[in-house]
Amino acid sequence: MVLPDGEDELNKKLLDLCNKLSLDPRTTTVAWEKFSDINKNFVLEGESIHWLGCAVFVASQSVETPTLLSTVVRGNCINLTSLLRYSNLSFVQFFNNIRKWSEMSPLNNDLKEKIKHLEDTFGVAHNTFKEYYPLFSRIFLPPTSQDLDQSKHRNRKQRPVSCNTSKVFEFLWNLFITLKGEDSQYSSELIKSYHLLYACLDLAFKNAFLTERRDLLNPQFEGLPSNWNQPDFVVPSEAPCIISYLCKSPSMLTDALHMKTYDMKTLMSTLVLTETVLADRSTFIGFLNRDVFEQNFKNITNTYETRLLSKAEVDERIFLAEYRRQLLEHQQMNCFAQGARASPFRETGENTVLASPRNNEAVATPRGSDVFDTPLTGRQYLGPREADVSPFQTDRNTNQKITRLQAILNNRSPCPSETLKQLFESTQTDPSQKIQEILTSLGDKFVAAYAGQNGEEEAKSRLQMGITLFYKFVENILQNEKTMRADISALVEKGLFYECMFTCCLEIVLFCYNSPNKFPWLLDVFDVQPFHFVKVIELIVRTRDQLWREMVKYLNKIEETVLESLVWKSNSRIWEMIANSGQDIPKFSDTALPGHLLYNDQNQSNTKVQSPEISSTSSTESPTPSATDRFQSPVSGAVSRQLFSSIQPGQSVLQRHTHIMITDREGNKKLIPIVDSTSQLPKRTGSLSIIFRKFYNLAGVRMEHLCNKLGLVDIELKRKIWTVFEDSVRNSDLIKDRHLDQLLMCAIYVICRISSISLKFQDIMKFYREQPQSSSSVYRDVLLKREGTDDNGPHPEERSDLIYFYNSKYVEVMQKFAIRFRSSSQSANLLLSPLPAIKRDLVSPSIQVVSNVYVRPLENSAAATGGSFNYFFSRSPSKDLKDINKLVNSNNRVVGKRLLTENDLDSNIMPPSKRISNRKLQSLVEERRSQNTE
Repeated sequence: MVLPDGEDELNKKLLDLCNKLSLDPRTTTVAWEKFSDINKNFVLEGESIHWLGCAVFVASQSVETPTLLSTVVRGNCINLTSLLRYSNLSFVQFFNNIRKWSEMSPLNNDLKEKIKHLEDTFGVAHNTFKEYYPLFSRIFLPPTSQDLDQSKHRNRKQRPVSCNTSKVFEFLWNLFITLKGEDSQYSSELIKSYHLLYACLDLAFKNAFLTERRDLLNPQFEGLPSNWNQPDFVVPSEAPCIISYLCKSPSMLTDALHMKTYDMKTLMSTLVLTETVLADRSTFIGFLNRDVFEQNFKNITNTYETRLLSKAEVDERIFLAEYRRQLLEHQQMNCFAQGARASPFRETGENTVLASPRNNEAVATPRGSDVFDTPLTGRQYLGPREADVSPFQTDRNTNQKITRLQAILNNRSPCPSETLKQLFESTQTDPSQKIQEILTSLGDKFVAAYAGQNGEEEAKSRLQMGITLFYKFVENILQNEKTMRADISALVEKGLFYECMFTCCLEIVLFCYNSPNKFPWLLDVFDVQPFHFVKVIELIVRTRDQLWREMVKYLNKIEETVLESLVWKSNSRIWEMIANSGQDIPKFSDTALPGHLLYNDQNQSNTKVQSPEISSTSSTESPTPSATDRFQSPVSGAVSRQLFSSIQPGQSVLQRHTHIMITDREGNKKLIPIVDSTSQLPKRTGSLSIIFRKFYNLAGVRMEHLCNKLGLVDIELKRKIWTVFEDSVRNSDLIKDRHLDQLLMCAIYVICRISSISLKFQDIMKFYREQPQSSSSVYRDVLLKREGTDDNGPHPEERSDLIYFYNSKYVEVMQKFAIRFRSSSQSANLLLSPLPAIKRDLVSPSIQVVSNVYVRPLENSAAATGGSFNYFFSRSPSKDLKDINKLVNSNNRVVGKRLLTENDLDSNIMPPSKRISNRKLQSLVEERRSQNTE
């Protein structure tokens, strides 16, 4: 519970909060009931007033009020900004707490969407306002603190402030946020928000230019005619369009002009026809005229306030208030000169506006930051963390993503380059015609599905970028494949490879433009199986072709989403692939690569040993499978030359020992695997094996994270958990239509119960929520029974929470197998599955910076001697690079310790302690060799 406040004190705080917000008694009662339920069952960390504020918000959005028209209205008019101010909550902390609240007490879908919309709206508004001041100051004279101070403190007897730049600055922002509220896409998509802002600035410039308001316009603005400052200048009948001066990239210009011509015209027509804005009804000229400006300002303000109360949204005028406060502070400190271009908000106001409406505490780090949303796997492909100005900037700065996407495309055309054409011609069959047919077919499907919500012109623009990116990545991947295989015809001829590549490239484009069509929307549109789609993700990431950190994280999240749930759907292709392979679902040891199996204590030096069992295929597989490997068919289980080449003459397969029985000091018997150095290949290869290898590695990382958080560090205990989890995947249909994390949490709980470890399911779910991929739906919405027909007739699908699933379904299926792991002499003879060897130090491998430049980390920085040389791309001077080249080209070499060779083992140069250790090692090797031949 929230302590040290007692129940009476908490109730008093809630009543005081509701009185400040003028809430009705019904809402107050509902808020107290909701808070009490949560407070009794969960530990609420932090100040009680923060959680009371969340309770008031949830209650205000869930109460139903009858109207005179015999209808019911859900929610009441509450000012969210006031609620946060009185609750001493920042925007960031509010979003964190309300997300935790939804996990403790399920919210209806409408309220979940409302919260998501609020968070998106705030992030978009926050970034848009940061762009607003610099753009406004380019076009108009910058606002002055004197004007703002007069505007704030004038009384009724004073004459209304004239239409100066400070008032225009505020009016234009109010006009923008009023128009933005007419369509949810403007509020939740940063690019559309930018385009609308550009259209508003263009319209304001048009008004000032045609009325020759020299007191407003900045004479240095490049969009003005060259003779603007000449005495004989005559105002033309048409104002120049300035949107091209505002767009940061050419790709934005077309969409911005479309916004100005069509959407902006429709939105402004509504305001002018209703006389909310007094101006010409066809040209919208005149709303800056001195005789109507003050009325327009009041009308827009009232319109925005009315909508704000009716929808309980973020008051985006808070950015103006924060800007005004900082501008006055700059004036007092003489740090902000008249006419300066830099925005004080951009320099110092970042944290304070994120802390608004509460400004007296440190800003909490949101869940969406880099620390919390980085997947547990695939971190070796992430680049360095980018310098984030705010928690909301990295995720939602769509303009930055588009700029980076343009850098990757590098003005390429949506067609194969000459290099790619030569690659195609070098194969047995030129796939150009096949590729064109695939792109045409998928492109038509995309335009038809995307244009319905976003317009055909935008759909075609996204399609062209996807095709361009597709040809670039295909070229990179085929070039890499050519270095591994002389003949790449097997890959080039596969149409499935191109379908998956194009789908992934188009997904990247949609991500950069912050499209509302989220993954796996494209898979459904193109009817691409997740099982096949996941094969190309790592191929694209490994190219490292200017992919930035957030993009790699996004692609990694998609891969994890496929592996954890999508690939296990009933309609997944994986079930047919398993049936056609003629084999069961493989164990992890069947698919693991050399050195990826863990039997012993992780603190020992020999932690990673390969499975002693014999490989059943002669085909080789590299640690990083090529594109051809990923799209090849599963290899049959027939015994090949590899099997017999590893067996001694006169020895049969059945005579070959893979484990030995030993007795420890306590008298317990254990099976120990025998290491066979001749077995270096996975027993199951092909695309199916690669998918299962990725799945098991993902499960291993998540299990290791959970076990460490829960204090389950014993290696034997973790191997029991892993063996139960592996069996639940292989020998039942528990995984079908369910989630990896569901079976993993159940496996941890059942082994802890059997091992008499005091652990609650709530503890497991608590630490599960700390994993970046966690979702409350994983433990609140679990399949119990599929829709179908039984002896009692047709029945619908049944779903419930994870604990109910464990008691009613999981125990029924797994009890007989799991009971064998009780602490007894019987469990000592059980053969536990080896664990995936999790890398503790996630060090990036060699990374391709450009076509012929690679970088790799220093493996042992402690061994380096002398001074170090650093070079940062795009930042360091050329002298730093020359110093590095000079050192590399010099004859100086770092001298380290000499490694012992085989000739040294028996020589007298070894110290006595080393020779003794060497003899013991040789004795152990000989002993195991004799065991292998017995």
